Amino acid sequence: MTRYIIRRAIQSFFLVWLSTIIAFTIYQAAPGGPLQFLDDDPKSTAADAGRLQRLYGLDRPILVQYVVWLAGEDWTPATPQWRSGRCLADETSCGRGILRLDFGRSFYFKGRSTIEVIAERIPATFILGFSSLIISVIGGVPLGVYAALNRGKLPDHIIRVATVLVNTVPHWWLGLLLLIILGGYLGLVPLSGMETVGDGSLLDRLHHLVLPATVAAIGGWISFSRILRFEMLEVLNQDYVRTARAKGLSERVVIFRHVLRNAIMPFVTGLNGIFLLILSGSVLFETVFSWPGMGRLFITAVNARDYPVMMALFVIGSFLGVLGLLMVDILYGFVDPRVKYDITQ
Repeated sequence: MTRYIIRRAIQSFFLVWLSTIIAFTIYQAAPGGPLQFLDDDPKSTAADAGRLQRLYGLDRPILVQYVVWLAGEDWTPATPQWRSGRCLADETSCGRGILRLDFGRSFYFKGRSTIEVIAERIPATFILGFSSLIISVIGGVPLGVYAALNRGKLPDHIIRVATVLVNTVPHWWLGLLLLIILGGYLGLVPLSGMETVGDGSLLDRLHHLVLPATVAAIGGWISFSRILRFEMLEVLNQDYVRTARAKGLSERVVIFRHVLRNAIMPFVTGLNGIFLLILSGSVLFETVFSWPGMGRLFITAVNARDYPVMMALFVIGSFLGVLGLLMVDILYGFVDPRVKYDITQ
C-alpha cells in the first residue's frame, strides 16, 4: 500500500504540472486581457498600457512568463527580459512561483496576494460543498436501499419517477425559483450571502446555508440513489445472499452486512465524481445564492480578466481532483479487503 501511494503521488504531481500548462495556455490564448479595462477609459493612452504591461511583466515572452509563474522570478537575472517592472523596483515584490505556493498578485483586487484572496473564499466553498455532500448521502442512500428492497412496487415507482422529474429541471433554476418563493414571498430563508451583517452566529449561518446546500445536493442524492439501487439489485441476486438467508440470518443482517457492503463499492467511486461536481457546480449555485466562495470569485476574475486568480483557481481545482482520485483508490482497500494493489500496474 505504501509503495502504491508513493507511485500514485508521483503520477499526481505530473498531472497537476500538466494542468498548469493547460491553464496557462488557455488563458493566454483567450481574447481580451487584464488591461482590457483601459479600452473603456477614454483618457487612457497607449503609453498607459505600455507602462502597466512593463509593471506586471506582460510584455515578456510567453515561455518566460510561464517559467517565472511556475518557479518564481526572484531567482532570475535582474533584467527586464526576466523580471517584471514591479520586481525590478522592489525585490520583495518578486513572485516566488506556484511551486512555493505563490500564485502572484491579483490585477482586479488592487495587487493583493492571489493566495490570500482565494484563502478568504475557500471556507465558504468547502462549507457549501461538504454540506451538500452530506445531504446527498443522507438523502440518496436510504432512497436507493428502499427502492431496491421494494423493486417493482409502488414506492420503487414513485422514487424512480420523482428522481427523473427532478433531474430534468436545471438545479440552478430550481434554486432560483425556491429562492424567489421561500425567500422573496414567504421570507423563510435569506435572499443572499453567508451570514447576516452584524450577526454571524452559528444559527444565522445555518439559516443561510440550508437552501443553497439542499439545492446543490439534488444532483448528488439522485445519483447516489440510482447507483445504490442498481448495485443492490445486482447483489441481491447473488448466490451468497441466498445462502445467507437459507442459514437463517435475519433480513437486517443480510442487507447491512452482506448486500450493502458489497453494493457500496461503485458508490465509493461515484463519491469522488459527485464531490468534484458539487465543487465545480458551485460556480452556478454561488452565483444564484450570492455565496462568497471560490465559484463566485472565479466569475469575478473571468469578468475582470484577472489571470493570476483564474489560473490559481484552475490549478487548485486540478489538485483537488487528482487528490480525490487518489483518496478513492486508497479507500477501496479499506472498504473491500479483497482489493490488492499491484505496484507494477
